[in-house]
Amino acid sequence: MSPGPGSVADSQLVAAPGRPEDQGWPQLAYLVLAVFAGPWTIWLSRIAQDHGLIGWHLPQGLALWSISPALALTVLSVGGRSGLRDLGDRLLRWRAPTWIYLVALGLPVVIAVGSAALVSGTGGDVPVGRLMSLPAALIYLGYGTGLFLLTEEAAWRGALLPRVQDRLGPAGASLIIGAVWAAWHLPLVANPAEHDRGLPVMPFLILIVATSVLITGLVNAAAGSVVVAAVFHASFDASYSYVGVVGPGHAMLNVAAVLTTVTAAALLLVTDGRLLLTREARR
Repeated sequence: MSPGPGSVADSQLVAAPGRPEDQGWPQLAYLVLAVFAGPWTIWLSRIAQDHGLIGWHLPQGLALWSISPALALTVLSVGGRSGLRDLGDRLLRWRAPTWIYLVALGLPVVIAVGSAALVSGTGGDVPVGRLMSLPAALIYLGYGTGLFLLTEEAAWRGALLPRVQDRLGPAGASLIIGAVWAAWHLPLVANPAEHDRGLPVMPFLILIVATSVLITGLVNAAAGSVVVAAVFHASFDASYSYVGVVGPGHAMLNVAAVLTTVTAAALLLVTDGRLLLTREARR
């Protein structure tokens, strides 16, 4: 039986402009390397200093910003000018139904508050405001949206998601990118300059992979908009820091990982693995 319209197979029939079909996995590996190179070099310098291996470290605030030039050059190399135009179009594609932005802003808050309620209900500690105050979280929400739009999300959802989705479909792409995204975060759990230091690795990685599925669904629903991904990412970091999901004690992180995984699994089930993919999202 031939696949119906809008199925995963249908999503793989035509490669979008700027992502020609003759681009293979090596080109995707170059994009991944571009995202890892700068941040890992910067983060590992701080870890090396902490272990007495070197007496200096690179400025940690440059870690995410190092992605932008490396990504732009690599996209130009593997996709040419059409590839760079495609990425730029996705970064500027802000028009989306209001409900998508409400979900992008609110879902991380719901998961954070739900995790706090469950932990508090069982007598656990809920460190609200200890890691980040509410005013700081609100400021971070605005700053983080711009930061992630031009750095992380430009890479994961702007450059990589459409290319991998063309090959593996939405479910496969979100899981593969989620696994790579999770691995990219590993130095943070050992970096003394980061809030994530000391977090248990497995629930942290599970949380990131499940979050990748949710962001893929929102980006697809928003016709490939990276702005939506950046809003979700900033809300995720701000709300999880304020409520204390990534703070001292790990009960809330464990609960958040479970809640996020259940939500991601439900989205995969309800959408039959398509994660709201439309033809517009592939253009």
